[in-house]
Amino acid sequence: MRHQTGQLRADLFDAPNDFRLNLESTISPEAVRPLVPREANEFLREWQWQRSPAIRMAIRGTDRNPGSWQGDGTVALGRTRFRGTWMNDANAQIHFAEGAVTCEDLHVTRDEGAGSGSFTYDFKRHEVRISNVRSSLYPAEAIFWIDPQTWKTVVPYKFRRPPNVVANGVYQFRGGKNTRLEIKVDGANGMDYAFLGKTLPFDRVSARLLFTKDRLQISDVRADLLAGTLRGNADISLARNDPKYRAGLSVSEINFPRLTDLYYNYKTAQGLLRGTYEFTGLGSDWRTMRGSGKVEVSNGDVFAIPIFGPLSGILNKIVPGSGYSIARDATANFKVENGIIHTEDFEAAAALFSMLGHGDIHFLDDKLDFNLRLDMKGPGILLTPMYKLFEYAGEGSLKKPDWHPKRF
Repeated sequence: MRHQTGQLRADLFDAPNDFRLNLESTISPEAVRPLVPREANEFLREWQWQRSPAIRMAIRGTDRNPGSWQGDGTVALGRTRFRGTWMNDANAQIHFAEGAVTCEDLHVTRDEGAGSGSFTYDFKRHEVRISNVRSSLYPAEAIFWIDPQTWKTVVPYKFRRPPNVVANGVYQFRGGKNTRLEIKVDGANGMDYAFLGKTLPFDRVSARLLFTKDRLQISDVRADLLAGTLRGNADISLARNDPKYRAGLSVSEINFPRLTDLYYNYKTAQGLLRGTYEFTGLGSDWRTMRGSGKVEVSNGDVFAIPIFGPLSGILNKIVPGSGYSIARDATANFKVENGIIHTEDFEAAAALFSMLGHGDIHFLDDKLDFNLRLDMKGPGILLTPMYKLFEYAGEGSLKKPDWHPKRF
């Protein structure tokens, strides 16, 4: 049989309780959509072929009713688009029975890489079962082949080159509650991720993702960041109208000069940052973020942080030369709520002084409300009876704060 898109060759045997059909086709599946069940029709509607696929099938059943059929064969695709995402070519072993189509020994290529493995698209259960799918494709593109609605969860992670991905499990549609899809990601070439208005450059990143009903759990996050390391985990709601999340991060040996240059456009000579942070929030609204943590800077320059920079000049007026005594070490426990970082125990130390402080940093509203006491060492210790004069209040903009003696 010939069609404008190709041709179909078939051998048919039809006897009581014995139906056999062998076929070879280069006809576009679009042409047979009206002949297949509703679920298969909807599935075929999501495809677009530049050239008709080559299909070979051996079909067996008890009668002419397609509901009794099962079959085995092969399919080879040229350049094809599925759910809006193109592939250069693909081929697989095909098996279908009882309302499900299985693609085994699947191989897919795109310009950036390839994917392989097996999956079953079950029309009756409205699910995809994935087995040992391995990919070197961009996740934000390939995720459309699994579920386009998940794209918004994946797209913030900007991989510089496609990561190595291994996927196993079940993903259900139409309200199914048995989704359990595990994805392991290894991005050896790094990725970029926007955080608090700046792009963090991760040189290498790996993680385990577990999709369940309306939920994504990210665990075993390991990354190289600014010459240091990051570890973390997250629990993210995927439910409609409920974008809450919970996450925990720990960083160690972060290059403090690179961090201050990234966020404050200020380069200092040296220093390392360590810290932990546990927090919750709603979607991308930073004002809903609430959490607590601890941060420590060692062998750095605390004055590289703009809110503390003006204190260098103040110190120099109190005891000449002390302003050049760099505050190299600092620690603080902190809490975050409504766009405000609050600490009660900020402490920084240098050779000629130490700074003890508490207050609020309104990081979303560019506002400072902070109090510091300067404890002098060395020559400044002679001024001990006047410590009250060394208490300062910081107000105004975070970028250009106004530090002045505290009023008593």
